[in-house]
Amino acid sequence: MVNLETIKAARERISSAIIHTPLVISDRLGDETGTLVYLKLENLQRIGAFKVRGALNKITTLNDEERRRGVICASSGNHGLGVAYASARFGAHCTVVLPENVNPHKLSLLSKLGANVVTYGITSDVRQQKVDELSRDYGFTQVHPFADPVLISGQGTIGLEIIEDLADVEEVYVPIGGGGLISGVAVAVKELRPGVKVYGVEPEHSNALSAALSHGGPVALSSVETIADGLAARITEAINYTIVRHYVDEIILVKDQDILDATFFLLDRAKVLAEPSGAASFAGLLANQQKRGKSVVVISGGNVTFSQLEELTRAGRVS
Repeated sequence: MVNLETIKAARERISSAIIHTPLVISDRLGDETGTLVYLKLENLQRIGAFKVRGALNKITTLNDEERRRGVICASSGNHGLGVAYASARFGAHCTVVLPENVNPHKLSLLSKLGANVVTYGITSDVRQQKVDELSRDYGFTQVHPFADPVLISGQGTIGLEIIEDLADVEEVYVPIGGGGLISGVAVAVKELRPGVKVYGVEPEHSNALSAALSHGGPVALSSVETIADGLAARITEAINYTIVRHYVDEIILVKDQDILDATFFLLDRAKVLAEPSGAASFAGLLANQQKRGKSVVVISGGNVTFSQLEELTRAGRVS
């Protein structure tokens, strides 16, 4: 359902609407890690995160009637931004179900894009239940945040760009929430360069995919706790589990403290503003004792404000 051809087809559909984001080497980070570190800067993507790729690919495949009825999604913020942006581009009504503790910066950005916002619950599975209810009641088309093969193929265009821009890459680090980004990137990278190591990075208390691998299939976590709001998924889905099991070499678990440290490390040493979810991949590189050679770190998003970072600093959570 997701392969190199579907990812290449996605790029044909969305290339005019997205940014081919920079892949830049960071000497400062390389000095610290002992490897050559390249940053794939999806924080510079439209809407400030990679999510717009999959959302655009999905919305372009809908027919006029589906767009007229409207689309709906569950999101912690960035997926909603991507769907809202794509919907506005094609004149489709968009509803986004957000957690009650939504990041206020992401909520503000969604409002500017004209999305209808519903806040409901805290965990991703509860939000999805609300989406199911509203889509039944109003006929909305769902845009799943990570388990739709069309959406996954859109996210996989990042992998195509990585290989095109750095053909001799040796490792790729990708943050994991529900698993849509790692699924698309892993398929593209491994199909083009089977020898490249693909590492997924999860918060240790929001580890739906590593739990699925341990249990032999998706399993709901009893609780989810992480400061990386974009990675807070209680359960993955079968399509993501299957792709990750086949294509991903290893999943690295990192502490919230490590994610926060990586966020400020990137800002201080590389002058890159990443939200904690986007910096988790770099925390994974720092934690990996087997790292080698040329490493690409996917900075998946940058939707965070300085005031939010200052709040984390005042809370004493940055070492």
